[in-house]
Amino acid sequence: MKKTRLFMYVFITSAYMSTFVLAETKSELSIYQVMQRVIDRYPSLKISEMEVAQAAEQRQQVESSLGWILNSTAGINHDLTAFGAPADRLDVTGAIGRKLKSGATLSLSGGYRYEDSTLPLTGFPNPAHTTRLDLSYRLPLSQGEGNPLYTEGLITAEAGYKLAKANQLLTRITLAEKVKDLFYSSALTRARLDNAIQSVQRAKKLQVYINKNVKLGLSEKKDQLQVQAQIHSKLAELSTIQLQWKQQQNSLNRLMLEDWGSDIQPVLLSDTTQSYDLVDLINMTTDYHPVVKISQSKLEIAESKINSARDDKKDNLDLVMSVGSRTSDGKSTTSTVSERDWAGAVAIEYKHLFDDKGVSSKYKQAQIEKNIALQNIHKTNDDIKYTVSDLVAENKLAMLSVETAFQKLKSESLKLKEAEYRYRNGRADTAQLIQFQNEFSFAQLAYQTQKVDMNNRIIALQIFTGQFWDELSRRDVQQGVKK
Repeated sequence: MKKTRLFMYVFITSAYMSTFVLAETKSELSIYQVMQRVIDRYPSLKISEMEVAQAAEQRQQVESSLGWILNSTAGINHDLTAFGAPADRLDVTGAIGRKLKSGATLSLSGGYRYEDSTLPLTGFPNPAHTTRLDLSYRLPLSQGEGNPLYTEGLITAEAGYKLAKANQLLTRITLAEKVKDLFYSSALTRARLDNAIQSVQRAKKLQVYINKNVKLGLSEKKDQLQVQAQIHSKLAELSTIQLQWKQQQNSLNRLMLEDWGSDIQPVLLSDTTQSYDLVDLINMTTDYHPVVKISQSKLEIAESKINSARDDKKDNLDLVMSVGSRTSDGKSTTSTVSERDWAGAVAIEYKHLFDDKGVSSKYKQAQIEKNIALQNIHKTNDDIKYTVSDLVAENKLAMLSVETAFQKLKSESLKLKEAEYRYRNGRADTAQLIQFQNEFSFAQLAYQTQKVDMNNRIIALQIFTGQFWDELSRRDVQQGVKK
């Protein structure tokens, strides 16, 4: 019975060991490699890319407002003339025009008319051919001066593009934080797994030693029971951690769109030596962070709306000038008619809106939007200062914690070796040795936990300040060179 149990313990432990060795050799990935795979495959990032492309098209729509526009009509009708005579008429008209950047409108229009009356009048051509050609220029002197619809439209389109880019980066940051949390949770679980496996190995080694001593009469039954209880406890812990590990593995695979069940070995940073210039980090983050850019883009849009609303409050006052030519040809009852002359006109057009409540409301709304954006920029700048300061302080404390945990581990290692020496010489009992083994195991796990926590905080600072993406690009270039 004892041999059967011993065999089962060895088999279970070996199975766990072989599983994790296989996982380690299958796919070792750093946080940067995991994030790169997520960026390449995750659907929400593809959607944000399409939203940026959609926003980029807005500028084309605004610029098209300055394009040439062609209008034309053609038709025939039968009606009474101004003199009460029935007549058949053909009309063809056309015009081409465009709005200039200055706000003025330039257009060229022309028309042709063929008219055949059933009762021709003396001295008038019948059928008659008349043409007209006009070049017109409309210059806004008040509302529309400088073409604010175009200039503010370009500003709004550019701000909308920046807003889409900032939202895309914000999506990346949110996803990177999710990847970071899951990656280092997996790294911590892996550390617990390794720690539990090593604890089982130490307990099995102790069990073999005690079983030999029982046969020699140097150990008692209670020693065997104590070490068996230790093995049962560690195997139960190992089984619980293994379930958590598989769940985290599946979550990572889902983020990367890898095959279900693929094994990933989280690799910690090889270089954790960090030096920080707090002022430079704050300035760099302020220039980079998408929340600031979002508020700045909203500020630009609000200011553009204010300018447009201010222009809408003005009266319409346009100067309209035109010059053209007229022709009239045909045969009358007495002679052939052929008239040529030029035409010209200058006019002032004025329009006043008495009920301007709607325009005033738009102006006030835009002012409120501007004030909100300014407050958000101020708030975000303050948040960045505090967050960067906190993250830097936490990183420094984390490095100290790693060093403290390492010193503690060294002390526990020496204490365990000394206890094992005393145990072999009969100056310590099994319970004491198991206690020292557990204390060493706790110190070992605490050290690994502090290392994972320090890595987590380093990456958190990199993501918040934007250094993470620079590091990701640098590593991607290095991998490309190696290939």
